Amino acid sequence: VIPPFDTSLLTREAPAHAVAALAAVRPGTRIVSICTGAFVLASAGLLDGRRATTHWALAELFRSWYPQVRLDPDVLFVDDGDVLTSAGAASGVDVCLHLVRADHGSEVANRVARLCVVPPWRDGGQAQYIEQPVPAPAANGTAATRDWALRNLHEPLSLASLADHARMSLRTF
Repeated sequence: VIPPFDTSLLTREAPAHAVAALAAVRPGTRIVSICTGAFVLASAGLLDGRRATTHWALAELFRSWYPQVRLDPDVLFVDDGDVLTSAGAASGVDVCLHLVRADHGSEVANRVARLCVVPPWRDGGQAQYIEQPVPAPAANGTAATRDWALRNLHEPLSLASLADHARMSLRTF
């Protein structure tokens, strides 16, 4: 497993020790990269002609450095036989669960996911990044009342005054 690393350490050429270690891997041995780890595999030539992925924010840089790789930045992970790549740190969990499922079955993968408190299955073809901003708090109801109460902590705040501010009955508030 090639783990993710800080993007400030990215270089087009992988460190010599990493390339040497990857060259020593026997054919057919599975190799997994997580997030920026795909840069190491690509610089060692292990992704040439293969389909792979990396973090969506690095896709443009990856493509410019390694045009010989068939980059798919719109998936969580890619299983290309003996080489697997994942999009980001969180999708590293998805690709690892995919391997557990492939080697040991769904029941074991589900137990592992439950222990890790993660979803047991997110399809590798799922989009990496979906723009869905967190909604702003409602301007009415209890959110506005909470803000009002925080601004007025210097005054006595009764349950009745809080309910009144929220335009709710005491029982509902």
